Amino acid sequence: MAEPSRAEPTTTDFDADTAVTRLDERRFSSVLLDRWNIVSGPNGGYLAAIIARAMAETVDDPARGLRSLTVHFLARPHFDEVVVDVEVLRRGRSLSSLQAIMRQGDRVVCSSLAAFSVPWTTTEEWRLPMSAHAHETGVDPEGSGPARDIPPVARNWTGHPIVDAPFFSGAGSPRVAQWIRAATPRPLDAIELVAISDAIPPAGFPKMTTPTAMPTVDLTVHIRATLPLVDPPADDRVYAECTTRHVADGFAEEDCHMWGVDGTLLAQSRQLAITR
Repeated sequence: MAEPSRAEPTTTDFDADTAVTRLDERRFSSVLLDRWNIVSGPNGGYLAAIIARAMAETVDDPARGLRSLTVHFLARPHFDEVVVDVEVLRRGRSLSSLQAIMRQGDRVVCSSLAAFSVPWTTTEEWRLPMSAHAHETGVDPEGSGPARDIPPVARNWTGHPIVDAPFFSGAGSPRVAQWIRAATPRPLDAIELVAISDAIPPAGFPKMTTPTAMPTVDLTVHIRATLPLVDPPADDRVYAECTTRHVADGFAEEDCHMWGVDGTLLAQSRQLAITR
């Protein structure tokens, strides 16, 4: 009897898609996959996650978690192999500082700096509460107009954008949120939070009046909790809320906050994007 054919998986594996292969002590390779396409090329959060994974494997110390990552996007890579060169700039007793370059052929496509650290004890502590918008329903981002094509990258995540007016209606707040996790269940870690920071549609879309491409110039992510969580909640979704306050000279900033369902602030990010 012939073996029954297997259907193609409907979700992707985040770990497999962001995997790196060690080439030597400081060089790693990865293959950029078209399912992370944002229509015009690979999603920036996806590229940042690959770089973060190469850096984490270089640090090779579970006690030193990723705390800060900045990526500058220098050129748009193709869906093909890339090489990440990682250099440890300093390894102190508690904190390691690294830099990385992502290359495709003879082109540098991304440059990055990161800090990995053990948790620190402090007498000063106060916490940012979860946004009051976290449990709003929102409206259909597409409104009553013709539906836009969903970019392939959106299928790698759960949840739907939460907005107070349709995209490009000019009637909404420059804020987009989403209860989100990788489509294939996995333990939450800093690398997924790096990808989530650039996973939802740009915050300015509800306030904009014209469909706009917004390629990212740079992205910084700060991890604000020790991961993995010691006692993760049964509902492990992340509430990501992004806002844009200033658009001028063809540039827009976007600030994002990511909370767990219990109100723990997990990460913050900021990116600068071109409005085109």
